[in-house]
Amino acid sequence: MNECKLPERILPGHLGGDPESVQLVLQARRDGLHQRLQQGASGSEVVTGFTDLVDAVLIGRYRNVVRQQGAEATLGMQYCCLVAVGGYGRRELAPYSDIDVMLVFHGRGEKVVTALSTQIFHHLWDVGFQVGHSVRSLSDCLAVAEQDLAARTALMESRFLAGSVQVFQDFQRRFTKRILGRHVQRFIKDKVEERQREYTKFGETIYLLEPNIKKTKGGLRDLHLLQWVGMAKYRATTLRELANRGLLAHQDYLALLEARDYLWRIRAFLHLQAGRAQDILSFEEQVRLAREFGFRDHSHLLAVEQFMQRYYQHTTGIYERCMRFIDRVQEPSWWVRWKSWWPVARIEGCFYVSGSRLTIHPEKLVYVLENPEWLLRFFREAQLRDLMIDGGTLEEIHRHMESMPDHAFCTEPVSRLFRQILSGPGPIGSTLELMHHARVLEKVVPAFARVRGLMQFNQYHKYTVDEHSLLAVKEMERLGREPGIFRTVYEEIRHKDLLHLALLLHDLGKGLPGDHSEMGLQIAREMAARLQLDQHEARTLEFLVHHHLLMANTAFRRDPSDEKILLTFARAVGTPEMLKKLFLLTAADLAAVGPGSLTKWKEALLVELYSHTLPEVSGGREATDIRPDLTQMAADLCTVLLNGQHGEGDLGCDTAGIKEWVTAQLEKFPLRYLSGTSRERMAAHFKILRRLEPGGCVVESWYHPQLHVCEYTLITYDDIIPGIFMNVAGVLAAKGLQVLDAQILTRDDGIVVDTFVVEDRDFDGAPPPERLQSVGRTIVRVLQGEESVLRIMERHRRLPFTKPRPLGLHPTEVQIDNETSDQYTIIDVFADDCQGLLYVIARTLFELHLAVHAARISTRLDQVVDVFYVTDARGAKIDGAEACEVIRNTVQTKVDQFLQTGRCPTSFSSVVSDLPGSSGC
Repeated sequence: MNECKLPERILPGHLGGDPESVQLVLQARRDGLHQRLQQGASGSEVVTGFTDLVDAVLIGRYRNVVRQQGAEATLGMQYCCLVAVGGYGRRELAPYSDIDVMLVFHGRGEKVVTALSTQIFHHLWDVGFQVGHSVRSLSDCLAVAEQDLAARTALMESRFLAGSVQVFQDFQRRFTKRILGRHVQRFIKDKVEERQREYTKFGETIYLLEPNIKKTKGGLRDLHLLQWVGMAKYRATTLRELANRGLLAHQDYLALLEARDYLWRIRAFLHLQAGRAQDILSFEEQVRLAREFGFRDHSHLLAVEQFMQRYYQHTTGIYERCMRFIDRVQEPSWWVRWKSWWPVARIEGCFYVSGSRLTIHPEKLVYVLENPEWLLRFFREAQLRDLMIDGGTLEEIHRHMESMPDHAFCTEPVSRLFRQILSGPGPIGSTLELMHHARVLEKVVPAFARVRGLMQFNQYHKYTVDEHSLLAVKEMERLGREPGIFRTVYEEIRHKDLLHLALLLHDLGKGLPGDHSEMGLQIAREMAARLQLDQHEARTLEFLVHHHLLMANTAFRRDPSDEKILLTFARAVGTPEMLKKLFLLTAADLAAVGPGSLTKWKEALLVELYSHTLPEVSGGREATDIRPDLTQMAADLCTVLLNGQHGEGDLGCDTAGIKEWVTAQLEKFPLRYLSGTSRERMAAHFKILRRLEPGGCVVESWYHPQLHVCEYTLITYDDIIPGIFMNVAGVLAAKGLQVLDAQILTRDDGIVVDTFVVEDRDFDGAPPPERLQSVGRTIVRVLQGEESVLRIMERHRRLPFTKPRPLGLHPTEVQIDNETSDQYTIIDVFADDCQGLLYVIARTLFELHLAVHAARISTRLDQVVDVFYVTDARGAKIDGAEACEVIRNTVQTKVDQFLQTGRCPTSFSSVVSDLPGSSGC
């Protein structure tokens, strides 16, 4: 074996000298590589170029050290060699990769190799390399390889650099004989398990928002795994050799080369931009690299989304091809091999079970591949028997789909079988996932091909469009199994296939020009025609896809106790069956957004809207007075008040007097309080009301264990301080509480009963009692003028919990809705979330002399949606387009100023004394 060939104009002797000179050369070459990358150089060019440069540095240093030794030392050099191992041995160095090298010796080389290693390795550190190094005898190499999996893997990729060729060849011969050919299946099993542990550590999904391009699932490490398995099993050292020997399909080989170069190029950009080893593809880098790779924003698709779609397509391909290759080379157990000698019973004349997997009989393979109906039967049979599909068979199907036209799947038998798969029994989501991997699903649902790997550049969605859609079906199955209202409603659904189909289609309009719901409607119409749905089925599918956001927007951003809002929603839905399907679709869609997305609070809001709407669409609700029976309510409340800790003496009068007083109090509350507050909470509030003195202020706190939220109810008088809602919002923000909902209520007698539902993210479960008491005491001190909100916010200023995304992707938006409610003007504020944002908006509304009657906090992609039900100081809706425009511009300006500076305003822009004390704010 000869020494490695060096690139032109790089002479080893020139790079083996003093560290400062070598550093200058290295930096100049890195700058040159960066420039070449920006001009379009491939990842392979950069990796090869930098590996050659490092080779020159090491070989140059080795030669210089040898020349400086005496004759005896030079003679000893005949018994050692310098070897590149690991990624360096594979010639895959990114511009700031670690350098893994080894000095191997035998016989008389031991004496000189210690001095040699010191002078070589110290030089590498001096010039700025991160070096992993070792000095080993031939026998040490073999011993460590037998004991240590990582060492064995690194030594498999050894590459000669300098020194004695005979020593290196002796090492390779002995390593191959003693290590490489032994316990191959155990090695493969250990490497697969090691990779599985990395998946757990670096992300179980390919579609991480900020992936590690080396170690995340589908990253470069999966390519390495494929190569290691190929080396151990077949002694094939490269992908090309695997392909040349027919062990890797040619089209898989080409796809892996393209994917590897894409990742190499990304990695080189990341290293050169950071000036260090950097493998995390952060949000900021995604935006920057999208431009570097030539992608441009379109009205319907951001450049970064196009860039990441290509990334996910490549990483998905790497992972799937790697797993198929490993599945092929792993030997079955003795039991499976023994069973393979038994006669196999054919299923449907074409299929049979091999081990625990369904496959196609070789004699029928071509027939099935050419017949779409039989392909669907194959997946249906796997579903019915709850079997995995043989990896080799999936690979054959995958290859064949490239030549199959979509229209071949547009037949009545295919449609019937696809609807059976969507109906069950058997796992529906998993079957659709297998069809997606084999590229069969996109033949039945052509729109699915376009969204493969299509990312949504926001922190709200954790998955690509295709994965989210498939996961939504799985989540529907899960919700349908678990005890609760979702299972109850799911069991009542007829034609579950339409519900599952709607879930599969609901987001396929993304990435197309226009609103994705409108685009989805067109896709739903095309699928209805393709599957030959009848008129009623087609209308159902089209409604569910077109209006898949309707229930979430209504439940999370509107008040269902508002009669007009409820009736509008009920009319849109129309029937109980449609309401049930939309209810379930909304829950499954939310659950599939990401872990923990369907919170107990969101679930409760959906259930509340569903429960209020069902009587309307069922015709089971009288259109007359819906106010509850106050006599019965008063009796119930008295029972609660007079039991346990709420005794007569505690309340200060006899039973008759209590009932009379409770009835009088109930008559002063609006319907939304009476219908939306539990008897227990009312009893706690009424006890406070009984003892409330003029100028008094009490905060009642309570943790809801089922919803995992805290509830703070402020009971006071409206003249205690101007801007009550604003000040409470400020305290809650300062304490790090996330407001989910607020009901602002001012009675005609001036008593305020404001309830705030919040998430306390400082605690996993119930906050300790002292936490609830501390928040309540702070609210009281602020409202009584003992503390300033701004001082509290400064004292409790926090670092952000999540990494911010690049700015400017979702500008602040303020919408004024004067149509939805008869009583209130609704203001929707869409803005990037930030501690203190709710306080800034509330303060701005206060300065505009607006009274806040209710508030609800929702999300839209990466933004929060703060929704406020407001009136003017006279209690009327905002009158006139000009006044609405002033409000919109003022709120948007104040929010943008706050988001840009990160600081709350320190002074009012209007005179507080001009505002009426009874504003309810």
